[in-house]
Amino acid sequence: MKNHFIDEVNVIIDGDKSEIVTITGAGAYNSNIVKNKAIEMIKENLPDSKLAAVILTHKEVTVEEYRQIIGSNPPWLFNID
Repeated sequence: MKNHFIDEVNVIIDGDKSEIVTITGAGAYNSNIVKNKAIEMIKENLPDSKLAAVILTHKEVTVEEYRQIIGSNPPWLFNID
């Protein structure tokens, strides 16, 4: 069952720079939540910047595929084998 996801999100900063962040999750997928989370991550270091997010890739994965791509268990599994 593929109920985990891994997204690569490009966050555009002030219209001329960008940073790519990885957002992971499980359950119901909502692209707006993914983009908002990416913006929140960047906003911590750049609070006065104007930010916009674009999802570059979206992968639905099993927990085994997640482990292979990310290199560890999802954080909500607390790294249990």
